[in-house]
Amino acid sequence: MPALGEIGEMHVEDKFRNPLPMQTAMNFLGMPAGPCRRPLGKMSKVGAMKVRSALLAVWHRNPEVLMPVQEFFSVDIDRRLKSDELWVELAY
Repeated sequence: MPALGEIGEMHVEDKFRNPLPMQTAMNFLGMPAGPCRRPLGKMSKVGAMKVRSALLAVWHRNPEVLMPVQEFFSVDIDRRLKSDELWVELAY
């Protein structure tokens, strides 16, 4: 298996400590995270697509990162990542 540096790295700049992207990702993956409290609510469609793209990249490059979620919560991550309907529910 290639090291992370060999397949590319992802840099995330944390400016505002907003839990919304992480909660959106958790909800999308089938983890019981619940909705964000007001005033945050739901992500924009653009923001949700960024979260989805990041999850897709992780799933395709390093599926072992998300396999524990799939096994513990009994979800099909590949199916969820391909489902546009799930993303519609998580964004405004």
